Amino acid sequence: MTDLLPTDNPEGPSGPSDPSGPDGPGGPERPDAPPPSSLPSPAASADSRRRRLWRAARIALPVLLAVAVVVAAATVPVDYVIESPGPTWNVLGTVDQDGSGGADAAQVITVSGAQTYPAEGALRMTTVAVRGCPGYPVTLLDVLGAWFDTNESVIDRELVCPETMSAEEVEEANQSLMNSSQSTAVAAALLEAGLADTVVLEIRGVTDAQAGAGFVPGDVLTALTVDGERTEITGYPQLRALMTTLAPGTRVTVTVERDGTPTDVVLTTLSPQEVGAPEDTEGSLLGITLTVRVNSDVDAQFGLEAVGGPSAGSMFALGIIDALTPGSLTGGQDIAGTGTISTDGSIGPIGGIQQKMAGAAQAGSSWFLAPVDNCSEVVGHEPEGMTVVAVSTLHEAVEAVEVIASGQTDALPSCQAAN
Repeated sequence: MTDLLPTDNPEGPSGPSDPSGPDGPGGPERPDAPPPSSLPSPAASADSRRRRLWRAARIALPVLLAVAVVVAAATVPVDYVIESPGPTWNVLGTVDQDGSGGADAAQVITVSGAQTYPAEGALRMTTVAVRGCPGYPVTLLDVLGAWFDTNESVIDRELVCPETMSAEEVEEANQSLMNSSQSTAVAAALLEAGLADTVVLEIRGVTDAQAGAGFVPGDVLTALTVDGERTEITGYPQLRALMTTLAPGTRVTVTVERDGTPTDVVLTTLSPQEVGAPEDTEGSLLGITLTVRVNSDVDAQFGLEAVGGPSAGSMFALGIIDALTPGSLTGGQDIAGTGTISTDGSIGPIGGIQQKMAGAAQAGSSWFLAPVDNCSEVVGHEPEGMTVVAVSTLHEAVEAVEVIASGQTDALPSCQAAN
């Protein structure tokens, strides 16, 4: 039974109620209506609202902070560079990567001044795709993704493209390295093939810091004098070795041959960072761009554009030798590789070799020529189905390619043996 409040029923408090009668004076109170004493006060309602708002804020704040962190991680650039496998080019073919060789496709290498021969297979130069330099920023989310990708590496940006350099300066420095690598590859290849015997270092340009030194494009560098001691320059490796011993700010006399006449140019050497050289470059630099020439009528032109850096030198040199050699040097095999080249034929180490091996494997190469000095980075990271051969000179690289072509490869030097 439901207790009802007293009404004006004349029968009294204990009289029956009329369930069919209207509510109102004299009518029954609704059984579900709360008693007057249970209604919340305005102060209690405000306090309850405050508690609900506080609970909502405690839930929303961490969510908002998490969203802010994610947004920042996805949009704010960080000072790292991500290296990943880049495209490859067969230096025996055309610059179009699919090898279609259309009517407008340029050859990667065009040799002139001597009899050339058709080639089969592939000598594949490899590259690294770099993100994080000016114009190509990376975020924390990009870096986190790269850490979990076995084909990518994360390195300090300062080691690749210092913050002081603009995008244009980085591109110019890389293109300069590529041009130097190409001219050196021509010289090394002709010396290896016995088509030249003398090396000439020709000045191609100067940096802004040395613009007033007095060089003229076409000057041939012949000697360097430091503190009264004169050194005849016979090649780029010798010059670079000498420059590593000189501190930035050293006064030197550069002797050049201009139109057959010896001329002296006095200058102060620059720090490597002043001209955009890598952070680990030792000694100082002259601030000039050199082209390596040899005493030969044979020359080579290169069709690649928008590719920079020095690491394709060894493959360029192999491509030139193949063009000048009867028959196919590769025997139809697909051989990739990397390494800087010196005029004396030395093959030097490069960066990003793991990414280059991965890129070569993706392109279909079964063989990879790696600089001996990179072997510690190679071992344990060889792509499945790829054999890596360790080489230290252009002559060794030529011999390795010939052995691969012959199929008798058991004695090829490996990085495991060299490491």
